[in-house]
Amino acid sequence: MTTAAIGKLLDSYLTDLEGQSGFWRGMRDEVSVYIMSDDAHDRLRIMAPVGELKAVEAPFLEVLLHANFDRALDAKYAMRGPEVWSVAVHPLATLAPDDFASFLDQVVKLVKNTGTTYASSELVFLAHAGDEESGEAESPPPREELPPE
Repeated sequence: MTTAAIGKLLDSYLTDLEGQSGFWRGMRDEVSVYIMSDDAHDRLRIMAPVGELKAVEAPFLEVLLHANFDRALDAKYAMRGPEVWSVAVHPLATLAPDDFASFLDQVVKLVKNTGTTYASSELVFLAHAGDEESGEAESPPPREELPPE
């Protein structure tokens, strides 16, 4: 895809759309979404704000990192200063229209699921054998608890 092609798709996916070629903002399912593309660098970034940390909250950040590993598919949690964002990044050259829609939905879903499942899709990569019974993935143990190699 190209920046021009993305620009033609956005009206189908976002409301309250504003911006210009390469940088847009709009709403999807009551979430503010930003889309940036750069043909010269072959990159697309779809992002939405999750919230702002008032202080360093190590347990919360640990939850986000674990979610990035087993519950986030293409959208991931990221930080910019104290701001937490849901972000999907992909090369433009290999981006298909269906992928664009999926990335957009995952970014929005990750924002909406923050505080509950912390998941960007229905897919959860199970972290431990035996988690299949409960249907929930446990966080992997910290590095110092892993058995020696």
